[in-house]
Amino acid sequence: MAELTMRADPDIWQTVPGPDEVAAWYERQVATAPEAAREAVATASALAIGARVDTDLSAVLLLCDPAAELYAMLGIAALDGVPAPASGEGAVGIAEALVPSPWPGESLSFDLDGVAGWRVTLLDEQGSLGDETIALPQTVSTVYVAEVRGRCVVAALSSLTPLAAAVAQGLAEQVVATFDVAEGDEHVG
Repeated sequence: MAELTMRADPDIWQTVPGPDEVAAWYERQVATAPEAAREAVATASALAIGARVDTDLSAVLLLCDPAAELYAMLGIAALDGVPAPASGEGAVGIAEALVPSPWPGESLSFDLDGVAGWRVTLLDEQGSLGDETIALPQTVSTVYVAEVRGRCVVAALSSLTPLAAAVAQGLAEQVVATFDVAEGDEHVG
């Protein structure tokens, strides 16, 4: 069976290991974090482990930058026997099924070094500016829906504040650009 491969910059993203290695990985994450950030690192790491262990995702990557107070997770699923959608509307449908939103998703096509698809942006919980007529998104969710050698690959960023989402999208796209499918014993990472 073909495996999804990628190259994630280890200075930015950490691949969350499988069940046999998560305890040691978690301990290492927390122990090496700056003392003031340990609680945030512990929470982000625990959520990433939950996504890795409790789901059928192909890979989970953790972005953990205590100095910038930026924590994000990129969950990636390569779907066998499922073609990528042929339109942005199809990508929005996939994204909205994963991340319910009070507003419709917006898709933007991309071609990152031969990996093509759609980036779907969804605005999450709404807040107001003291007036019910002005609604502001509190968080943004981003879902990438791509075609990689005939397979549909979906990569979803955790919900982030709008500014953090803008930063994390660029970092996630560096990973998405490296998606490939390889035969044999190549591993994700």
